[in-house]
Amino acid sequence: MNELKIKKVKPKVWNLEVIKGAEAWKEVVYSARMSGVPPQVKDDNCFRMMIENDYSSSLEHIIIKFDLKMSKGNAPEFLEHRMASHSGYSTRYIEVSKGIEKKEEAYEVIIPEHLLDNEIKNESADLLTDNIDESIKAYRDLVDKKVPREIARYALPFAQAVGIYHVTINLRSLLNMLSLRLCVRSSPEFRCIASQLYNKLVKEIPQMQNLVGCRGFMRGCCPESGVTGVRTGEQHKHYPVCPFKFPDTGIYIPTIKELRKGVVAEEFDKEKAIKAMESLYSKWMSWE
Repeated sequence: MNELKIKKVKPKVWNLEVIKGAEAWKEVVYSARMSGVPPQVKDDNCFRMMIENDYSSSLEHIIIKFDLKMSKGNAPEFLEHRMASHSGYSTRYIEVSKGIEKKEEAYEVIIPEHLLDNEIKNESADLLTDNIDESIKAYRDLVDKKVPREIARYALPFAQAVGIYHVTINLRSLLNMLSLRLCVRSSPEFRCIASQLYNKLVKEIPQMQNLVGCRGFMRGCCPESGVTGVRTGEQHKHYPVCPFKFPDTGIYIPTIKELRKGVVAEEFDKEKAIKAMESLYSKWMSWE
């Protein structure tokens, strides 16, 4: 048996492509004109209106493609998102140590060790790593014993970086995904992936700048009503602090329940809000 090489990697998005490139946003404008938006509304304003007012059927005419790598365990969360087509890496036919985007043969794993508390970090990280090592060794032993890979793969750990997909998705569905996964309550791995997608999307379609964020930012009220440790009560130490939960900051976004109770938000500083969001996204994307 060759030496067992296990490599820790981060979640990754690459090869993002917007069909029609820099002109893609005009597909939304064209669709909006077909549905009755008058010509006196300038194209860029029309595009923003479609997104800000959630007239989102027109967004389905923009098609985005990208490649994605995530853990075996979190991959089902990604596959829950609707209106996306994907082709995935096969652990049935391909040995797990080989495959896409690998410069050397190795068993890649994704572990958010950087989020562990300092007082338990070393012991917990060792426990995670030891169990992952044992799972991969079991997989290797089974394959070496000529057990079919489609059966041997049942031994693979949650952390195995085999959630590898080529994805085709429309802008409406992608924005829905981002609004859910750019929330502080999303899993760390999905926040990392969503942050990468956010940065690549606004680079490819600059008109998206200032329009994309969590559901609270995009809708003007947060649906996470009464979530202890995130929106109310003592801050949960394993979640990032929501930048929009504090009144009198200029970027306060009330929850739906708070709005129903008559809470009135002050004037919203959108530029400050975007800086706060992008600071979080930069941190999440770094996986450090």
